[in-house]
Amino acid sequence: MKRIITCMAMAYALGLYAEPTDNDTIVINKPQSVSIITGDSIQTIEVKGREDDEGYHYQNSIQLVDDNYVSKTTINHDRWTLGVKMNSGDDNRTRNELVMKFALGMVNAINCDEGVDFSTTSSIELMWTIAQYNHYFDPQEHHRLSVGFALDWRNYRMTGNTRFDKDENGHIITTGYPTDANPKFSRFKVLSLAIPFEYCYKISPHFGFGFGPVLNWNVYGSMKTKYKLDGGTHKFVDKDIHQRVLTIDWMLRVYNPIISFYVKYSPMDVLKSDWGPKFQSISFGIDF
Repeated sequence: MKRIITCMAMAYALGLYAEPTDNDTIVINKPQSVSIITGDSIQTIEVKGREDDEGYHYQNSIQLVDDNYVSKTTINHDRWTLGVKMNSGDDNRTRNELVMKFALGMVNAINCDEGVDFSTTSSIELMWTIAQYNHYFDPQEHHRLSVGFALDWRNYRMTGNTRFDKDENGHIITTGYPTDANPKFSRFKVLSLAIPFEYCYKISPHFGFGFGPVLNWNVYGSMKTKYKLDGGTHKFVDKDIHQRVLTIDWMLRVYNPIISFYVKYSPMDVLKSDWGPKFQSISFGIDF
């Protein structure tokens, strides 16, 4: 074992190179990294990169069985990776990965009809990207295209003296609370199945930004109002708020090694125009 380690270390230090020869000898010229891991019963030698191929990947495992050994060698076996966050620094010319992401942010409304006044600090967005496919176009990962599938939950909440209600025709209106009532909140909630697309450009190894559309299928919506009156708590829930079925958002992300930030804006009204007040959604928060 010591002889193998010594030979590999010398090859790495001297920058020797050769393709596999008739004697099954592999020497690699100018490798980017060499890892030699020795355990009680197995030794693994891994080499990444070589002079004419940054994506070159050589791995050899020697497993000791009694006084013999079993050797397994792979060269460029797999250029796919699986992870739970955006990785960097891969040596392959192109790389693909499947990741999971979470976003937590605050929501507000813009271009609102009179009476619509959401509380930003009380309105929350949760976005769970169940699967996001990333394709990197170059070894330095300056350019990436992504597509994913996500669940997006947005809670638009008013905490003042105005609440949502319905008139006799089922249209959503804004109105005041009953006299002497102690308001708690009045809110909309929308659950969406989302398909986010993104182009990402990495400016440096530690900083980048991404931009793209998010297609939403708004599968569920509800309205809830809660207040106290005459010593009791009153709650009103309605699950027919006539939200738009299909909407599109535009999302901007700023990436850094610690935590990423996002801003998302929807130019389309949340509710159908004939059934409720007009307002558009904007959210911002952290992405990890």
